[in-house]
Amino acid sequence: MRFPPSNLYVAPALAVAFLAAGCSSFDPAKVRREQTADFTARLERLAASEMAHPLTLDDCIRIAMANNYDVRKADLDRELYRIGKNVAFTAFLPNVAASAGYQSYARDPKITERRFGTAEVNIGLPIFMPSSWFLYAAARQGYAAGGIAAQYVRQGIVLETTSRYYDLLVQQDLVAALDSQAEAARAQADRARGLADEGLIAAWEGAAAQQQAEARAAEHDRARRQLAVLRGELLRTMGLSPLAPIRLAGAAPTPTPLSGTTEERVLRALEIHPQLALADRQVVIHEHRVRQAFTEFLPVVSLFASGNWTGNDLAAHASNWVAGFKGTWTLFDGLANLARYRAARVERRQSELARESTFLSIIVQVIAADAAARDAADATRLSRSAYEVAAARFADRDAKAREGLLPLSEALDARAAMDLAQVEWIRAQYRERVALAHLELAMGLTFVPEKEKGDPTDRADPSHSSNPAEEKK
Repeated sequence: MRFPPSNLYVAPALAVAFLAAGCSSFDPAKVRREQTADFTARLERLAASEMAHPLTLDDCIRIAMANNYDVRKADLDRELYRIGKNVAFTAFLPNVAASAGYQSYARDPKITERRFGTAEVNIGLPIFMPSSWFLYAAARQGYAAGGIAAQYVRQGIVLETTSRYYDLLVQQDLVAALDSQAEAARAQADRARGLADEGLIAAWEGAAAQQQAEARAAEHDRARRQLAVLRGELLRTMGLSPLAPIRLAGAAPTPTPLSGTTEERVLRALEIHPQLALADRQVVIHEHRVRQAFTEFLPVVSLFASGNWTGNDLAAHASNWVAGFKGTWTLFDGLANLARYRAARVERRQSELARESTFLSIIVQVIAADAAARDAADATRLSRSAYEVAAARFADRDAKAREGLLPLSEALDARAAMDLAQVEWIRAQYRERVALAHLELAMGLTFVPEKEKGDPTDRADPSHSSNPAEEKK
């Protein structure tokens, strides 16, 4: 059947015109404005719904679990593993291919043109293909590992949110302390200026009091600017706009004192740590790959069937069916199968070494985190006693300075020491809380809130087992 030559150029011309129209219609500036407006509006709606009231630490963690970008990406990675597992399972299903055609021809223009159609169906089903079994088993382990990895990402975000929350709390307390310190320094500077004007103290002492007041005011302003930065970092961790207003609900709970020995914490971490669970899954995956490489030496047997139909009167049969068994066995391929088998065994040994390295790393991480938590607890206790001593010393020096028994400069020095001790005590209290949160993550104990029902990434799957040894069977 012949077409006019002019029709051969219609489709390519239309395709070029369509592509050219699409490229010319793209306006980068407009697209950027629209995307910015949509994204900003979505963030504003999210902030309005989530931050209508002061947030506790649990509220911040809940919001982060739903909106943090690393958490959402981990869920998408797990979804890809699930799809890969389903793709691997298709190796056990029959393959069905169908085709159809239509033909029209005329050997002689004087004879009527002949037309007929054809159709064909091919079906294949693997019966003995061990490599598919181990490929699917490895994919199941990969999906399970993806779930563990997503959970570990969540634990990391819980720690990050906790640290940001405490940073913001301590900065708020610091700003409040500096505000009162600046006010007291201004009052003391006014009193010193009056005494200096009356000649009761030296002029330099009045200037020193004024300089101390200005230093406290400058430090207060820096703390307020840092407060805005820390507020933005917490909001970003929660997946919200760093410009959104946020209020925190009071102080953090008092940390629970440490109990037990370091050795007990190490043993607990080795039982439940997600990194070791991931390492176990990797070892099992490489064991399946070794088995898969070994199956390359075995034959592959499959069942096949095919049928075709035609409406051509010249054909001997209008329909034909063929069915049977088919087997293939690679006898020699230049020793490539043997090399791949040896490589798979080496990779399995690498995964075992990586697990041993992770084992030792977790021990060191727990020891270091435990030491840091104990150091933070000691620092909190010492900074509190240091502040109490500094406050008592300032009260004594200030009273004597007011009675004229001591120069004002000693009272100013005592005031500065007390202010620094107060700031350090505030910081130490939150450092202890953050150190305990780091210890929980190092042990794999960080609590992650359960996902809401209906989450598509939280489907039950038999491969998500807590015991990799069972999967090896």
